[in-house]
Order: sequence, then C-alpha cells, then structure tokens
Amino acid sequence: MSQGFPRIRLLCIAAGLFVCAAVSAQTSALSPEPKPRVIEDRLRVEVTLLGAGIDTRMRIDESPTLPGTEVDAEDDFGLDDSALMPQVEITLLPGKHNLLRLSGFSSRRSASKIIDKEIAFDDEVFEPGERVDSKLDLTLFGLTYGYRILVRDRGELTATLGIQVAHVEANALVRSRMVREPETGVAPLPMIGIEGRYDFTDHWSAEGRLQYLGANVDDVDGSIIDARLAVTWRMNPYLVFGLGYRSFSVDIDSKAEDNPGLVNLKLAGPLLFARASL
Repeated sequence: MSQGFPRIRLLCIAAGLFVCAAVSAQTSALSPEPKPRVIEDRLRVEVTLLGAGIDTRMRIDESPTLPGTEVDAEDDFGLDDSALMPQVEITLLPGKHNLLRLSGFSSRRSASKIIDKEIAFDDEVFEPGERVDSKLDLTLFGLTYGYRILVRDRGELTATLGIQVAHVEANALVRSRMVREPETGVAPLPMIGIEGRYDFTDHWSAEGRLQYLGANVDDVDGSIIDARLAVTWRMNPYLVFGLGYRSFSVDIDSKAEDNPGLVNLKLAGPLLFARASL
C-alpha cells in the first residue's frame, strides 16, 4: 500500500495537469484574436484645418491676340493672402489592396480696393484711382482610387489614380460704371500619384502624399501639384492626430479662343487633422 499510494498520487497530479492544459487550450480557441497594433478597418474619416498662405497671379485676356494685364491678386486687388481652410475626406478600404477616397476643399475670397495702376481685365480697362471690386473662388472635389502595392505591419505604399473636379470663378469690376458677369470654368482633371506611411513606434508614424497632373491640350498648357507630408500620433487603434504641411498649386496658361488667360494659384501651409477608423 505504501508504494501504490505515491503512484496513484502521481497519476492524479498528471491527470490534473492534463485537464488544466485542455481547459486552457479550449479557452484560447474560444477567445477572439487580439486586435492588430494598427487597425485600418473599412472606413476612415478625416477632418483637417489648413492654415494656407495664398499667392495668386492671373491674367484675363480679351482674345488670344489681345492679352490683358498680369496682376498679383493679393497686392493689386487686395485679396486676402492667407486663410484657414477646413477640409473633409472619407476613405473606404474595401479590401487589403484597395483604397477609395472622396475629398474636397474650397477657397473663397473677395475684396474692394482703390488700384494704383492701369489694369486691362478681359474687355475692360481699370484706371488708377478707381475702386475695383474683385472675387476669386476655387472649389475642388476629388475622387481617388489607390492600389496598395505594399502592405506591412509597420507601413504601406500605395499608387493612386484620381479625378479632381475644379471650379474657378473670377470677377473684377468698378460698380459705378459697369456690371459684368464673372468668368467661370469647370474641368475634370485626371491625376496620378503615390502615397505611403511608415510607423516608427506603436504610436508615432510619418506619412506622405503626392498627386500630379501635367498636360498641353487644345491650346491649354497646365499643371497641378498636390503634396502633403505629416507626422501622426495614434492615441488608440481607432483615433489618430496629425501635424503636417500641404502644398497645392495650379498653373494654367490658356490660348484657347473661348477662355484665354493665365491663372497661377499656390496654397501652402501647416495643417492639423484628426482621423477616425470605423
């Protein structure tokens, strides 16, 4: 009996350990997998505030052979040279390698100033000492498709193809002697680009984007460049805050019969944003 008892005791201990291991394995199988360090989910919503410095050169021609005066819209017409611009973008992630983004922003400026030089604007001539009322509005809506070439735990690289729909409205007049309709233009603009992200730690990352269009079609020579670089801090898997810099420029020189002229618009400045993954 004295030798059988230790054997029985050892068998009981072994059986107990086996039962504990089986229960532990079953519990692990039933428990959900821990969430990854970074969650992209299926939807991201970003709200951004851009503090942009604005520089605008423009020329509205009476015809391709009768050019107007090239003006600095901020200096000559008194338009604001800076603005706080809110922006919103929504990004869908329908699969591991696909990205679809809807974005938009607008700049709306108007001013009234007594000019100090002669300015030919379309079919009008403004004389020094006249008060000129001016406005320049730009609205941009973008739809971008991206293919995520590289997707890793600490970063990703994406090639993009997008359409930017640009609406521009410009006007200048002397209210005491004329009434004129604003010059307007709407154009869908295809753009190619690349963007990426790299995670230094669980909380800190760097990301960048670049989109570009260059074209010379039907007497219109133009380019658009949209670049952004930012550092982000991830508070939790679902919420990111970022600080960065964005530069956006439009350069169009048209010799077309219906809309001759030149527009060179640059927006650049720091941006703050918050991004939620849903």
